[in-house]
Parts: sequence; structure tokens; C-alpha cells
Amino acid sequence: MALIVTNQEERRILLRTYASNIDKRSLKMFSKKIGYGNDFIGIYSKEDMEEDPYEFQNELSEIKSNQILLWAKYPAAPVEENLYLNFDEFYAYLVEVVNERIAETPSDKAEYEHLLSEVKTALGL
Repeated sequence: MALIVTNQEERRILLRTYASNIDKRSLKMFSKKIGYGNDFIGIYSKEDMEEDPYEFQNELSEIKSNQILLWAKYPAAPVEENLYLNFDEFYAYLVEVVNERIAETPSDKAEYEHLLSEVKTALGL
């Protein structure tokens, strides 16, 4: 059973670890409320988890309809961890990471801003 992350420092570390997965492809997935990740760390929506209720039975009992789940296991985290973010928190996190991507590649600014807009709409914000 995964630990639920509530400590602010642990939360910050987990979000920073996942940040490398935020790119145009992941934003396109999030704009469809589809999760994205790899074998060690990922984002899931409630809709994603409802497709396999057996695998996600514990998480489905915890997640609210306005949240996403950031899940990590070793080596991305020392133990299996779950972080639940409401849509506002998740979107603010995406904006922060996307601003870093834009600073790295300013020519991608318009595309990133468009993708963020689509994610915002999908989340109902």
C-alpha cells in the first residue's frame, strides 16, 4: 500500500521529480484527462483509474472528482507514494514547469500556451 504524501517538503520533491515528464506530449494527454508517466512515476486521473478498478481500488477510495494522482515508486521515490493534487494545484504546477520549458526554448511559447489553455479547459478551470 502506498504512502499518501502530505508533508510539504516530500510533496515538493515528488513534484520536482515528475517535472522531467512535463512536455508537449504529456500536456496533450492531460488536455484529454488522460494520465502520463513511466514505470516508476506517473499522473493518473480518476477516469484513468476507473478503467482498472481492481489495480487502483485503494486510490479510487481516496481520490476526489477534482483531483489527479501523482504516483511514484522506487527508484523515483524511496517507497511507493501517492500525492493527490486538486485541479487548481495541478494546473499551477504545470504552469510553473511550462514556464521553465519556455525559458529553455522561447520559440515553443505559443504552442505551450495553447496546450496549457487546453488543459485548463479540460480541468474545468
